[in-house]
Amino acid sequence: KAALISLVRNSELEGIEQSMRHLEARFNHKYNYPWIFFNDVPFDDTFKARTKNLTNAECIYATVPESHWSLPKWVDESRFISSLEYLGAIGVGKGWMISYRHMCRWNSGFFYRHPVLDDYDWYWRVEPDVHFFCDIDYDPFVFMEENNLKYGFNINILDDARSFPSMWRQTQEFMSEYPELIHPEADFSWIIDHKNDGEYNNCQFFSNFEIGSLDFFRSKTYNTYFDYIDRKGGFYYERYGDAPLHTLAVVLFLSKRETHFFRDIGYQHDINKQCPANLHDKCSCEPTN
Repeated sequence: KAALISLVRNSELEGIEQSMRHLEARFNHKYNYPWIFFNDVPFDDTFKARTKNLTNAECIYATVPESHWSLPKWVDESRFISSLEYLGAIGVGKGWMISYRHMCRWNSGFFYRHPVLDDYDWYWRVEPDVHFFCDIDYDPFVFMEENNLKYGFNINILDDARSFPSMWRQTQEFMSEYPELIHPEADFSWIIDHKNDGEYNNCQFFSNFEIGSLDFFRSKTYNTYFDYIDRKGGFYYERYGDAPLHTLAVVLFLSKRETHFFRDIGYQHDINKQCPANLHDKCSCEPTN
């Protein structure tokens, strides 16, 4: 039980049509996994008609509950507004956007709680305006399940560390308070800057592409971590993203062998691109290094 999921606005219709055309042609026309679209407002009839026209799979349209897309009661609104102004002034990407804060928080701690996903075990996150360059001749969901994998990624990035300066410190505090939740094979080696007093080196999975286990995110362990970080207010006092939070959670709670690099799936979102080598007959892109 798996689905292709997308958080998308009515105004992003052309962008999601682009993504759907590519993924349907490269993969989903053979498997017909359902598309589940999320929006903080209801989808309009044009959006529904045009997306349904691009696939033979079922299309499901869901609205994000207001409680999952609004300022939590424990957040100081004046401090939040000051953060918007400050991060916007120093040039942190989307630092001034209220909706972006809600989106990052929703992708971090709420998407998997939506009842429309209750009957599903796996998800593939698809953003508007992305490209899939390679024919996918196998089922990544089946591959994940058969190999006991929990999280699949395609690109690693370095984001603007000014957007989440407190997250690593709070994560260290969490580890001190909940040592029993840390996986005994947790691999911190690739995220630690050993030349900088063991600080987080800001390397993270580019969560705009994810294939993952919903059971992992539904787990008590993950939600204990998310709730701990969320209560610190960093999604609003800073500009926490779901990418570093997902990355740190995967590092803390999974072994390396439960994580998979889908190097054979050619993908691009904005300037971030992954094109595999040695698959020229299946891909329409120049290999990245």
